[in-house]
Amino acid sequence: MIETALIAAPSRADNIIFGRPLLERLMINCERAGIRRFVIVVPPEHKDDVSRSLGRFGSHRDVLIVETADQAVRSLAPDGAVLSLSGNLVVTRPQLEQLISKYEGGSGIVTRTVTTDHDRGGEISVGPVAEILRRGGIVNDISPAAAALLPFALNGRPEDRDEAELRLARELRHETAAKDAVLARLIDRKLSWRISYRLARTAITPNQVTLANTLLGFGCAWLFAIPGYWTRLAAAILFLLSVTLDGVDGELARLKMAESKFGGQLDIATDNIVHVAIFIGVFLGCYRASMSSAYLYLIPLVLGGFGMCAVATWRAFHIHGDAAAKWLDAVDRWSGRDFAYLLVVFGLTNRLEWFAWGTAFGTYVFAAVLMWLTARHEGVAPSNSSPA
Repeated sequence: MIETALIAAPSRADNIIFGRPLLERLMINCERAGIRRFVIVVPPEHKDDVSRSLGRFGSHRDVLIVETADQAVRSLAPDGAVLSLSGNLVVTRPQLEQLISKYEGGSGIVTRTVTTDHDRGGEISVGPVAEILRRGGIVNDISPAAAALLPFALNGRPEDRDEAELRLARELRHETAAKDAVLARLIDRKLSWRISYRLARTAITPNQVTLANTLLGFGCAWLFAIPGYWTRLAAAILFLLSVTLDGVDGELARLKMAESKFGGQLDIATDNIVHVAIFIGVFLGCYRASMSSAYLYLIPLVLGGFGMCAVATWRAFHIHGDAAAKWLDAVDRWSGRDFAYLLVVFGLTNRLEWFAWGTAFGTYVFAAVLMWLTARHEGVAPSNSSPA
């Protein structure tokens, strides 16, 4: 397993990318890819600048700063594999993981890729440190696809930093493609990354976006409860906007590298609370428009359905094994918020009562199907899984 990164200290280590120094961002992505130790080659004249760019790694006990490549080699086992990074690199964790995985599955052949900028000013390699430094041996080059945005290197032009931030923001929609529902992937993400890109350049935090979007969701629920075609149509359209904004908090957290367990839990909790409020608002609006008490009885019915869905989803997310990642991605897609588009259609046709009845019983169908599929996965899990 690759646990050491050899970094040729970037000349623009102190350039700020979405609130963090370039070098600190690079090291955080390395850490998330499994790197535990860092050896940084820094010429004496740049040592102070690099030290200021380490951020939270400034007092890290597993960060070694040396002045020459020879000193770096002496601090490492020559035959030991490392992740080598050179240039003013902007890269994502999944890309580093891909290179490491390619090397570990390639019988020890050095794996190398260059950056996508016009100058090809950066390089990432994985392999024995001695071979990487002398560029010898068999090399398995991985060329980024023609349309690839990252990795990218800042090469001295003032506009490079802005270009790097733009590419990072555009890359967001590809990182979540496996988990996003169809319409979220085709429509929502194409809008949300643009919003996230602009917010990431401000002092606004992901949790602030979550709370603001929650208030918007409650406002939509209140509008749904008011009888009247135009009011409820406005509620449906605003809720669709809320669904698009729902992805912004997570994207903003990734851009600023400010992800937290609390933020994730807050997002999930507020999403579910807003969902309940929206459905109650729809039922109340149908009741006030028709004065049929049946819609009032549907409220406890749908709450029971939500409870079953919560239990079914909880079980689904506790599946382990080789196929668990794909399974959990599928659960994410099925439990997404594409139903917001249905709300707009029913709002346009003034048939929100159809949505109310369908939802009241559809939640039980969804929960039952998910439980059945989860049981099937649990049945095959022991042969492929390890204990939790």
